[in-house]
Amino acid sequence: MVALMPKESHQFEKLSRDYRPLLLSLARKLSSRGSVEPEDLVQETLARALQEFDKLASASDAARRGWLCTTLTNRFFDLYRQRRAEQEQLPGLRLVQSEAVSPEEGLEEKWGEFSSEQFRAAVGRLKPKHREAYELHAQGLRYREIAQKLGVPTGTVGAWISEARRELRGLLTEADQGRRS
Repeated sequence: MVALMPKESHQFEKLSRDYRPLLLSLARKLSSRGSVEPEDLVQETLARALQEFDKLASASDAARRGWLCTTLTNRFFDLYRQRRAEQEQLPGLRLVQSEAVSPEEGLEEKWGEFSSEQFRAAVGRLKPKHREAYELHAQGLRYREIAQKLGVPTGTVGAWISEARRELRGLLTEADQGRRS
């Protein structure tokens, strides 16, 4: 968290008051279709402004205005792309969910046949990004937390974990068939 001196704190409050109407107007225009909450965009923009306040404090009014509007617009596009990616992943996630709810004939019994070592070996053979996302999820992190940790959109994390499960299913099925031969 950024700690401001009393004078800087007063300056930041003034900056927030002065630019909030402009930012809220821009956020409402960008969010007109309801995909992103305007108030959230403004709050996130002001939070970033607080982190960069040492630079913004000495900038001209035009430079501050440009930085704030650009930051808000970029954040909007980030959130829009993230939500679009999540929506695109929904059919695949529903498929994974339906497979988990109604497993294929005999698949449930097969999973119990693999030792922890075999499972860890299969996880070790996953593609690096898939493995990292899968392991973080297995540790109990939520998709959003994993996304922040890896610096990628939440939808990407969902896709990677889904692909990791698919790869694991293939690797373990392959191992099972190798055992039977």
